[in-house]
Amino acid sequence: MSHVPMTRPKEALAIHETPYYHSSTFVQLDGGRILQCVWGGALIHSDDGGLTWSKPGGQDHTDDAGNHFHCQFRDTNGNPVVGGECSLVKLSGKNSIGLAARVHENPSSSEYAMLRPSMSFKFWRSDDNGATWQPPVRMSPPGLNTASYQDVFLRSSSGRILLPVYACLGSGYGPDNKTLPMSGKLFNNQWVSSAGHFFDPRFATVYILYSDDDGRTWQRNQDGEIMILLDWSTQFSYCGEPSMTEVAPGRLLVVMRNGLGRLFQAWSNDNGDSWTRPQPTVLAACTTPAQIRTLPNGHLLCIWNQESEAEVRRGDNRTRVSSAVSRDGGRVWEFFQNLYSVHETTRVEPGPIHPVRPEEIYFNAGLPAVERDPVYVRDSNAKYRGSYPSCFVMEDRVLVTHTCGEYEEHATKAQILFGKRVAPDKPNQMLKVLPLKWFYGGKQPADNPYLREAYEPAKP
Repeated sequence: MSHVPMTRPKEALAIHETPYYHSSTFVQLDGGRILQCVWGGALIHSDDGGLTWSKPGGQDHTDDAGNHFHCQFRDTNGNPVVGGECSLVKLSGKNSIGLAARVHENPSSSEYAMLRPSMSFKFWRSDDNGATWQPPVRMSPPGLNTASYQDVFLRSSSGRILLPVYACLGSGYGPDNKTLPMSGKLFNNQWVSSAGHFFDPRFATVYILYSDDDGRTWQRNQDGEIMILLDWSTQFSYCGEPSMTEVAPGRLLVVMRNGLGRLFQAWSNDNGDSWTRPQPTVLAACTTPAQIRTLPNGHLLCIWNQESEAEVRRGDNRTRVSSAVSRDGGRVWEFFQNLYSVHETTRVEPGPIHPVRPEEIYFNAGLPAVERDPVYVRDSNAKYRGSYPSCFVMEDRVLVTHTCGEYEEHATKAQILFGKRVAPDKPNQMLKVLPLKWFYGGKQPADNPYLREAYEPAKP
């Protein structure tokens, strides 16, 4: 049973309201200290398992594309260690950590270059627990517009470091984006934008970057881009913002954002060199990213925006941040909980596999209005929204961050209050420190013998 806005909140070890939006990524140092990278370039730390945190140092920084970050360090060449969609990873050397981040590389100052900047990934290395940083090396190949999701580095049991990323293909919005649909809903009889990326004009496809020498050189998976092919004669679909975990030695699982009403997954049986075609999971979702992790007992944990097709079509998007556990390697999911929700329900059955978008959309004035189903076009009282989880697993607890926003009515417009530029005095992220048993409905973690027997291969 859920207790809106969170399932069993009294079991939490700590809940922090922070201004870090969806930039958090974590790594644990050799001595046990936890580092968290926030704002794309500042480090804070905790010495008590996430219960208390230091404050970030540094100053605000704006890159060539106008993106705002909080920069705390410069590398040994004097350049800022900063970027978007950061991921931290523990390296093999003592006191050694790595940081990957997206950077913009504008080849020129032309109007079209500024509208569609070239995005790539770079990797910085520190051998003193983040006090100083070496100059970065390039991770993604030139010419492939590459983005990612924060906090998605994986160090597999072989020592290979993997970063799932996605490429944006095709033309962007162009100099006139007014013909694109605008989706949202009415909140207290005022229109608000409830979520993005339902009508992106570009195609997105996933690929994997990996390093076998502790981040010094990088290559990509051998079998090309990973894309959703539902039927050999009909439909491709985009996928992006992937997250990855290791289910068994050399067997990797990646989950991907898409617009088909549920999370999709792909598998690798060779430590990330090659991948299956993505297939749908049983986890209902809107077009937002998920995090997947392997728990100390080998079970899988997924944290994502769980939403029904009806909720998406009503514009009630990002209104439930949920978790679920799989005890058989990703087939059956159990123990559905809500970390943040406006709904009582904790489990949502996914609908048909097809594009799912808000029903209330608008085109530029002068273009014909579209037909809309009145069942889904109505005023909404879903005041809150959260998304973009980060997740750090320890032996006895899990640290989860997610964005948190609140629609606030104003005389001229209702807006979602998050982000330093919109509401600098309001928190825009929550960090929740939860005991491992919270994710099992408050019960001590244990195997399900029915599922374990089905998951293990038959004995000769």
